[in-house]
Amino acid sequence: MFMKTTAKFISASLATLLVSASAVTAFAAETKDITVSLRIEGVNSCVLYDNYEIPQGSTAADLIQYADKLSDDVTVTGAENNYITDVNGETAGKFGGWDGWQYIVNSVSPNVGVGDYTLSDNDTVVLYYGDFPCLLPQIDTSALNSDGKISFNAESTTYDSDWNPTVSTVAIADMTVTFDGHTYTTDENGTISLSKADFTSGEHSVQVEKKNSNGAPAVLRYADDFTVNIARENTINVNLRIEGPEACYLKDTFEIAKDSNVGQLISYADEVSDNIEVVGADAGYISEVNGIAAGSFGGWDGWYYAVNSVVPNVGVRDYTLSNNDTVVLYYGEYPCYLPIADTSLLTSEGKITFTAKATFGDAVLPIDNMTVYFDGKEYTTDYNGVVVIDKDQLTFGPHSLQVEKYGYSGAPAVLRYADDYTVFVDTKIVNDVNLDSKVDINDVTAIQTYLSNYNNISEEQVRIADVNKDGKVDVNDVTALQTILSGETE
Repeated sequence: MFMKTTAKFISASLATLLVSASAVTAFAAETKDITVSLRIEGVNSCVLYDNYEIPQGSTAADLIQYADKLSDDVTVTGAENNYITDVNGETAGKFGGWDGWQYIVNSVSPNVGVGDYTLSDNDTVVLYYGDFPCLLPQIDTSALNSDGKISFNAESTTYDSDWNPTVSTVAIADMTVTFDGHTYTTDENGTISLSKADFTSGEHSVQVEKKNSNGAPAVLRYADDFTVNIARENTINVNLRIEGPEACYLKDTFEIAKDSNVGQLISYADEVSDNIEVVGADAGYISEVNGIAAGSFGGWDGWYYAVNSVVPNVGVRDYTLSNNDTVVLYYGEYPCYLPIADTSLLTSEGKITFTAKATFGDAVLPIDNMTVYFDGKEYTTDYNGVVVIDKDQLTFGPHSLQVEKYGYSGAPAVLRYADDYTVFVDTKIVNDVNLDSKVDINDVTAIQTYLSNYNNISEEQVRIADVNKDGKVDVNDVTALQTILSGETE
């Protein structure tokens, strides 16, 4: 797609008047620039798409000639003679018929040549190569939000034996429509029906293309930035992750009907995704995903699910989802624990403690002998579910965290975290505002100087300077740090 910018057209008459300051003043009083858009569509692609500032009174030919002079991407023949015969080597009649260069202004085809049409402010000009007649597609999205249907039609002009015109609206059948990169073909009514994968709320790109049997364009393409907006009603957005025994199969957000259950969500994901194949969602019990069947490891292993980190005690078709729920369908032995990472001691001591809620009751159990990957480096939890991260890894910022443990059968004993799961290390030394590896009066001074706007400090230092952790840096943080240094509080 071409970047739309604005170029200024200085006419020959204006250049002459620049000789005299008084003449320039007089010309400025009489002449005003207008802004117009120009798009040039070749046989197979867009050649130019830009905005220009030109003098009031300019014609379409003036605009096209100016674009030719300004752009290295365009070479036009014929604008000065009121008839465009060639653009970038694409010459009128190349397909052996009435095909050639035509133009429209504000979606209307003028009945005069390019040199006879005077432009107005904010006009949109499209110069395009097409057969005769070349249809200008109109898009009908009235059934888009409700049914996912888009229809295309155009005005068609026919002539009788005396060349009297008759204008009618016709459906554009057998036209290729590209919707967010996915290809459809219009039916006899000029309509496409979006797949479930494409029928989602938001802004979507649309492009059209059709050529006659001789190869000449039969319809005018839309601009490269043409979009339609879908606003579906009574839908919710739900996150779904599917974890197989050794890898994540799917992680995505889906727009589904309000009051859908987990089984319907998984069935929908199966339908729209090429990455998963699920058995049993419609029956209320997931028995297989991607060829991994329940009991593959010879025990009570199988497919389980959690919603917002809680394992429901009902089947997938009995759990009704709410907006922004997070569902994880995962393979594991029974019981397969959902690890909870306690990082409260990560910054100060490098410790992470992993626990999980017991299958029955309210007990919380440590997860021992579990493999933990911190930025890819491997650790193993001790009897208390604790790992101690090496000091050289405790750098300021986010760090990836992953867990893994398999039972005696070989089936997963814990649920892995999402691939993008991270924990944050604030700083190695709490309250070390000036980052000199010690906490003293100089850190108080650093906060005071920052508050006086005398120095700029980094994002990390601003975070550290919030001593009382109330989300802002102010005089209360100065007082808090002074109190800590005095030994009155820790």
